[in-house]
Amino acid sequence: MRFFRDLPERSSLALALTTATVLATTACTACTPPAADPDGTSRGPNGAAAGGDGKQAESDRPQLDPPSEAEMIREAKGVDLSKLNETQQATFFTLINVEPSACDKPHSLATSLRDDAECRDSMIVAQFIADRLAEGATPSDIKLDIDVVIDALEVRDIPVEGRPTYGNDLAPVTVVVFADFQCPHCRMEAPVLRKAVQQYRGRAKLVFKHYPLRSHGRAEVAAQACEAAHLQGKFWEMHDLVFDHQTQLEDADLERYAKQIDGLDVAKWKADMATEDVKLAVAKDRKIGDALGIQGTPAVYINGRTVTPLLWGGSLEAWIDDALRRPSK
Repeated sequence: MRFFRDLPERSSLALALTTATVLATTACTACTPPAADPDGTSRGPNGAAAGGDGKQAESDRPQLDPPSEAEMIREAKGVDLSKLNETQQATFFTLINVEPSACDKPHSLATSLRDDAECRDSMIVAQFIADRLAEGATPSDIKLDIDVVIDALEVRDIPVEGRPTYGNDLAPVTVVVFADFQCPHCRMEAPVLRKAVQQYRGRAKLVFKHYPLRSHGRAEVAAQACEAAHLQGKFWEMHDLVFDHQTQLEDADLERYAKQIDGLDVAKWKADMATEDVKLAVAKDRKIGDALGIQGTPAVYINGRTVTPLLWGGSLEAWIDDALRRPSK
């Protein structure tokens, strides 16, 4: 099938994923500027809050009272501290004893690591703190980043029924991408996502959702063209052609691409493209994206968690591996 073209040899797959994943999972700020929250707080592409003067805002998460020296927990089960020097380790334990559990429990990260084995998110956040300290980040910077990481780990309910799917429908991991057909980052991201899903051999699937940006004049029409092809089971073929020619998306161009797809009834495709059902399908995806607070495209979610470069460098493989390690629900 056309959308399997140009796959690299297996030996080069890891390199392709490593070099392109950050592009795949970072909001395309060239496509849309950072949006303002309803309360007027502006946020950067990764969700980090900034004050009106452009400086980082303070953390929204309440800090716990520091324990006494005797009550301080100085263990972190499952967290690699090997890259931290003695001073950094002391800072690490101070932080995890005052930062709340990542699972919304009334105790610290340190207590969560020791007593709450089911809270995988606390272990992830604690490892994030250790890694950021090893990179030389200050505690105040880390506190702000923790807000973004915990928000990213929160599971969103994203409806996927009837949406174009690549891979095994019964896969335990669902990768959802909201994309705009005129966004160059989305074009670069598209093959990376499919290669990552293919690598997991039936344990992951990719679901596409439309998020045409209002600043892109032909993105919505292109989305409708792909949605009309989806009605005939030809979404991914049209998806590839549109991304391959994303600077040529006039009506005549889209019809020319439709004629290149084997088995597509072009007359039906053209009629479907003009229907309210197709337009509403695109609009519904966009509305869901708006409700999620998407700030730019591409926006990627794995089992409802928001992929951010703050965790694992945005590596799709790491995010999928994390999803596979979690107990199924």
